[in-house]
Amino acid sequence: MKVQTKITLLLAAVIATFLVGLWAFNAYDQLQFRRIADERWRERNESLDTFLAQWGDPLRIFALDYSNLDDMVGAIRANDQTWLDENLSEPTLDSFHANAVWIFGLDGAPVWQKNNLSAPELQFPVPREQFPQLFAKESFCHFFIKVGGDIIEIRGGTVHASRDFARQTRSGYLFVGRLWSKPMLREMSMFTGNEVTLLSPPTRSGENINDEENGLVAFSRPLPSWDGKPLAQLVVRNESPVVRELKRSSRWLLYSLFLFAFVLLILLTSSLVRWVSRPLRHIMQSLKQNDPRPVEQLSRDSSEFGELARTVHKFFEQRDNLMREMEERRATEEALRKSEEELRHSQKMEAVGRLAGGVAHDFNNLLTAIIGYAELISAREAGESTTRQHADLIRKAGEQAATLTRQLLAFSRKQMLQPKVIDLNQLVVDMERLLRRVIGERFDLQTLPDAEVGTVLADPTQVEQVILNLGVNARDAMPRGGKLIIRTANVHLDKWRAPQISVSLAEGDYVELSVTDTGEGMDEETKSRIFEPFFTTKGPGKGTGLGLATVYGIVRQTGGGISVESELSKGSTFRIYLPLERAPVDHVAPVQAPLEKSSNFETVLVAEDEEIVRELVCDVLSEQGYNVMCAVDGIEAMQKAKEYDGHIHLLITDVIMPHMNGQELAEQLSAARPDMKVLFVSGYSDNDIGDHGVIDARIDLLQKPFTPQTLARKIRDVIQEGKYADVAGS
Repeated sequence: MKVQTKITLLLAAVIATFLVGLWAFNAYDQLQFRRIADERWRERNESLDTFLAQWGDPLRIFALDYSNLDDMVGAIRANDQTWLDENLSEPTLDSFHANAVWIFGLDGAPVWQKNNLSAPELQFPVPREQFPQLFAKESFCHFFIKVGGDIIEIRGGTVHASRDFARQTRSGYLFVGRLWSKPMLREMSMFTGNEVTLLSPPTRSGENINDEENGLVAFSRPLPSWDGKPLAQLVVRNESPVVRELKRSSRWLLYSLFLFAFVLLILLTSSLVRWVSRPLRHIMQSLKQNDPRPVEQLSRDSSEFGELARTVHKFFEQRDNLMREMEERRATEEALRKSEEELRHSQKMEAVGRLAGGVAHDFNNLLTAIIGYAELISAREAGESTTRQHADLIRKAGEQAATLTRQLLAFSRKQMLQPKVIDLNQLVVDMERLLRRVIGERFDLQTLPDAEVGTVLADPTQVEQVILNLGVNARDAMPRGGKLIIRTANVHLDKWRAPQISVSLAEGDYVELSVTDTGEGMDEETKSRIFEPFFTTKGPGKGTGLGLATVYGIVRQTGGGISVESELSKGSTFRIYLPLERAPVDHVAPVQAPLEKSSNFETVLVAEDEEIVRELVCDVLSEQGYNVMCAVDGIEAMQKAKEYDGHIHLLITDVIMPHMNGQELAEQLSAARPDMKVLFVSGYSDNDIGDHGVIDARIDLLQKPFTPQTLARKIRDVIQEGKYADVAGS
């Protein structure tokens, strides 16, 4: 039997319709009773408000009329007790349904008081100094006072002459009161049809009850004292037995119908649990737990639920396949997005790189001459302090310009790198002292070389530049001081994580170099642009915008990746990932020995097409005691080498020259003179002697601009301890 047939036989649809009708009947019944109760509550409120207005009207008229009489003004000023006794007698009070009257002078002194309560004198409880505050906003006031154990309603007004319609000139104060006695409350109850009681002190201000279940309407009115605080509370209650009885009958009918529905529902439930609920529970359990096992037994059933269980089984199979496809697609899309971002960035870098490369060669030649001759002048003019000082300033300016050129080449990935296997842990420790001098003592600098294996293949000078740039950037982000943490760690990037950092990173082991600061942090827009050249958030004259762009270029050219995590007011963390190198460390920081002039008179052949650089190099070599031959290009260098019969110890050649470049010259001369050593000199090289700017470790290279001291030391190192330039295989 089909499940639909079973449900039809049990009249589930009839029960549902019955329950809906029962609910609708009850809702309509409740709505009707609520409407009647709300109407009764509104009528009782209006009835009480009407009574209170009519009841208080004589007092209001008394205060209005007698406070605006010229005779009253005169009686107060002259203290005319006779006039007051005649015009404010007990019959007068009775005519206004008043029980007491008080008159005070402008200074608050009592002038006259009268009551018809058989009391010799009723003490007015309001302090005299509060009279001006009572009438600060209006010329009339309405409040309640307690005298003895009784509540008295007070209407008051400032006394004025009859022509003072605006009531601006006060002559005194008049207060008239009515006792709220039990007879008055009974009269109020008879008039409004309510049970009226007076509570003193009040229990809760603003009590309003609308109990349609019992036909009860109750509400309250607070009776304010002169200072605005509740003095008593008027509670009004109204009961309707007819409404209560109708409500009780309706409730019993509703209970009976619900009982009938409940019994019928029990019968249906006991039958449906086995046929419907249990299969549904297994299916829901399977879907919630993402597990097909709860419906395995049900899938063998021939009913509709058995078919549904088999569909669930198929759903899980298709879902697993879909999740795998979605994850692969998401990873592909993320890699594509990252690739597009890096492509756009690379295009920017390529455009700027062409510009940087175009000017770097000539610019570095000029800087070499500027820095070199400035140092020569400084060394030769030992006795002339002014000339020496000017020469030092020229050299310093040239070195700053050289730094800018190196940054341009670095972020556009045109820098010539000389990679070595270095220990990143040791390099970070060695950099700590320099960083402390650069960033200042008010920063808490911590270096944590936590990587178990910290060896990477990189240019140590460039890695030091990366750490220095990130340290300076962190210092600028913490103007009031803070903490700077430089840490190394070993990480493994899987095939999903690596492309998220950079599409050029492959799955494998890396050494992570992280630089964390507690500075101002960055928003998303700033993070998306920090590696762009010339982008800076610093003020004019405080940054070139090349620091982080340089870091990015060096890291990418080294074969690594970089990511940044930052949040406003919570600091930033830069993470650099360099491939782990298993080879032993082959870089040790050089120890500078004092430079002495050569006494061996070695022969050096110089090939340099730039005249000012060639003359500088030849002058420096001559001063250092070398036998120097200078050539304007590679062809002239070949000719001079053929004509010279002696031993040429060293060839110094520019990489880029007309007619014949430095590599071609070195190859041809090395073939004829295999013992000759080669030193390449270049301010910029686009894959002339290296692969994508990475120089073979067997090649000696001196990058422009350089100082005479640097040149002399490099030449001495190459001649005495340097390697033979195996240019034929490069």
